[in-house]
Amino acid sequence: MTIDWKKIICLICVLALFAGSAGEAFGVRPVAAKTAEQGSSSDIYEEFRAVWVAYYDFGTSHYTNAADFTKYVNEIFDNAVALGMNAVVVHVRPFSDAMYKSAYFPWSFYASGKQGVDPGYDPLAIMVEEAHERGLKLHAWLNPYRITPKYTLTEEEKTATPLMQKTLLAKRLLSKKNPARKWLSNKKTSDDRRVIAYQAQLYYNPAIAEVRKLIVNGVREIVENYDVDGIHFDDYFYPAFTKETYQTIFDAPEYNAYVKKRTEAGKSVMPIEKWRKNNVNTLVKEVYSAIKSIDPDCIFGISPGGFIDYYHDDYFRWYVDYETWMSKPGYIDYICPQLYWSFNTQNTYPYYETLLKWEDALTCDSVKLYVGLPAYKMNTKSSVSSSWGYDSEWYNQFTLANMITMARDTGKTDGFIFFDYADMVADRNKDALGHVMKLWD
Repeated sequence: MTIDWKKIICLICVLALFAGSAGEAFGVRPVAAKTAEQGSSSDIYEEFRAVWVAYYDFGTSHYTNAADFTKYVNEIFDNAVALGMNAVVVHVRPFSDAMYKSAYFPWSFYASGKQGVDPGYDPLAIMVEEAHERGLKLHAWLNPYRITPKYTLTEEEKTATPLMQKTLLAKRLLSKKNPARKWLSNKKTSDDRRVIAYQAQLYYNPAIAEVRKLIVNGVREIVENYDVDGIHFDDYFYPAFTKETYQTIFDAPEYNAYVKKRTEAGKSVMPIEKWRKNNVNTLVKEVYSAIKSIDPDCIFGISPGGFIDYYHDDYFRWYVDYETWMSKPGYIDYICPQLYWSFNTQNTYPYYETLLKWEDALTCDSVKLYVGLPAYKMNTKSSVSSSWGYDSEWYNQFTLANMITMARDTGKTDGFIFFDYADMVADRNKDALGHVMKLWD
């Protein structure tokens, strides 16, 4: 009989953490983290500790002058320092826009209250300066393909042809300076496919070289003009399709053209799922190369959804090729899977077992593994990813601390990013974050 030691170790670790799960009831503290003096395989004092600051954390008041914006940012960064963070991951392009002066993208709605309107100051310049004054590294967070949030069609848009619908949406939702609107509004029919409407959102078409060039140039200008410490993409690449439609929608026309061209030339053809992954990989590699050509010390990381098996089994969704990124140099400097499940084994992706899968995938020495942790779930009625019901572990004030301790004890995790800033400073999470902060000592 073959013994599966990994499963046994997983079971032992989860049972050991039962004390933490019952912490509130029995007063049992979580397992202590290793320290450098105790012979940890990695120096915990150098680990990456960051918080995501999303576009909606900038609020809806739309600061009208540099002084007010600086005051607000100072509060965010002071809180980050107080929480023991050494970095902030700040949204600078949520929707084909910019929280800085850009040659390619319009000013963000979240900078001025209206897309395309200059706020009269440079939010990113202020954030870089204020972060560095506090010893915080700043990573500029971008969504490469997403153009709009979810929208509701008007009556005119509902009855329009697909092309006219996209054009009408662009005119209604986007600034005249937005490249997506420019491509849809000009007279060049060749530009029409650069923007795709899918499930009430507009996206840039990942299959088109001019789109990649736009995204790379947008990254390049940030690294050239601002002293950012990193560039960060999250999990918004291709949207999720269905088994029934994935071969006929979105960028399927470009795939069909690719198949025709390759077939006529007598060359082999990738299946559509591999072709789509290759589209993303090409962008990722070009972004990495652009960053390093300007500032070799500026790092590039990606934070995909943590559901690692889906990237194999669900060939009709997302097209995240984490295996290539984690096994070959020249793509990323770090990966940060969003492990947003508790230790509860009723989850489809229980935290510890899923962490081990991500660690096993990391074979490139130049790539670091960070873990995305869900502060937003703490002290909420969050259901497990099954029919089991609400997960009581999110009311255990040691859960986040236990997640950190377990990841540290594997010796393969280099840091953590918490989602999201607003949840890190929420009153409901004071006790949970208090236990986390004790681990920084």
